[in-house]
Amino acid sequence: MIDLKTKAFTLIELLVVVAIIGILAAVGVVAYSGYTSGAKKTVSKQNHKMMVRQFATMVAEYEINGSINKKVNGGAIQNFTKKSSAFDCPSFQHHFKDIKTPYADSTAKAKDQDNQAWAGVCCNYGKEGRTYIWEKAGGYCTFSTYIDLNTLVYDEVKW
Repeated sequence: MIDLKTKAFTLIELLVVVAIIGILAAVGVVAYSGYTSGAKKTVSKQNHKMMVRQFATMVAEYEINGSINKKVNGGAIQNFTKKSSAFDCPSFQHHFKDIKTPYADSTAKAKDQDNQAWAGVCCNYGKEGRTYIWEKAGGYCTFSTYIDLNTLVYDEVKW
């Protein structure tokens, strides 16, 4: 015998609940994407500032001690006593090799191309979250970081 007093959800009520959950999920995905995009930009800017500060600190250290230690290709630490060799700007891509760009995908990571610091001027690809270190006439090292396609952070340090 069927008890007509038993309460249950109707098909329409269930469809309304599923639709509401779908809408909330769509809004959440869009918000999450915005949060991760903002975090990547913030990390890239902070990495840029860190590289510029460390380079300026090394210039001051050279002025005080007459030499600096910096990482060279392969990760070994080398002591430099000649100023022009110590502050060969493009070579700092090796010194900052441990600083990774937050924009790197799995392919870039697999190819060891996830570094934020790169030598020279920018290329036509993959510039988001990358810092290009190059030498400007007059003894300046420049740091150009492409935060996104429309934003560039630029600093130069006299050595």
